[in-house]
Amino acid sequence: MHHLREAQKAVQEISKEYDEKKAYTSAFFITLLTEQLGQVSEKYMHKGREAPEIEVDIADLIVCSLAYLNWLGKDASDAFMKALEKHKTRLEALKTRA
Repeated sequence: MHHLREAQKAVQEISKEYDEKKAYTSAFFITLLTEQLGQVSEKYMHKGREAPEIEVDIADLIVCSLAYLNWLGKDASDAFMKALEKHKTRLEALKTRA
């Protein structure tokens, strides 16, 4: 997960000063993530998979999540590996139910 570590560092370089001065609680990031998810949903509802630059809107969620992890002082690579394992376990459970 070398690239994820680099991405987290790049996000930190861009937003660290702003986050330290403007983000007082997790509500800032939750609100931002919610707004960005709404943008993805709205685009998808109107144009589906072919919505222009929907991939950028989805990636915005990743960038915001990295900023949030930076603000929390958490390592994105470790968190990603745990989330990936959780995802794998959930999919395996779904396969057995189908």
